[in-house]
Amino acid sequence: MAGLPSSPEATPKRRRDLQKEQTRLDLALAAFELARTEGLANVRVPQIAESVGVSTRTFNNYFPSKEAAIVWPATLRGAQLTTNLADRPTGEPLADALVEAVAGLYGPGGQDGLPKGWLDGFRALVAAEPTLQGEYLKAQAAGERALAGAVARRIGAEPGSLQPLVLAGVVLAAERAAVLHWSTQSERTARLIEVVRTAVALAVGGTALNDITLH
Repeated sequence: MAGLPSSPEATPKRRRDLQKEQTRLDLALAAFELARTEGLANVRVPQIAESVGVSTRTFNNYFPSKEAAIVWPATLRGAQLTTNLADRPTGEPLADALVEAVAGLYGPGGQDGLPKGWLDGFRALVAAEPTLQGEYLKAQAAGERALAGAVARRIGAEPGSLQPLVLAGVVLAAERAAVLHWSTQSERTARLIEVVRTAVALAVGGTALNDITLH
């Protein structure tokens, strides 16, 4: 299974937390692989737990359902996006920071902790399994709220104000549009990361973002 980054100097409590998160990720990826190969309807929670070497009770401590487990790595992407934005240089224009924060999710090796190619397989599975779509919408909404919070902190806006909420929605819609456009091209002349960067720039670059005062 893919591993979460860890520190050799982690405290015992931190190591326990990392072990728990690793178990959560292992269960999520196992549920995904089983659903992808056998079909979601044929997968049972005890089967997922057994493949990771834990009890069904342990699975239930982490997830309320197999669908929630499969979708959980999508929440990691939302968390990574907010981290990417927070890590951008302070003086960088907001539009540029948003473009690069999203583009940072599309490195050559994929996102840390997730197998290469997971995102493509996950999106295909969600498209094929309607029962996953509700959970995925929840994850998307959570990611959008988290990004809006990161935008608000960056520009000094009040939490829940309109500008960050609009920007978060626009940015994530642009990312989805880029992926859809790229995936439907019979001849791909550009890498996905380039298409994503262009789409987000189109979405946020037409307005003087740093001059907006609407809260």
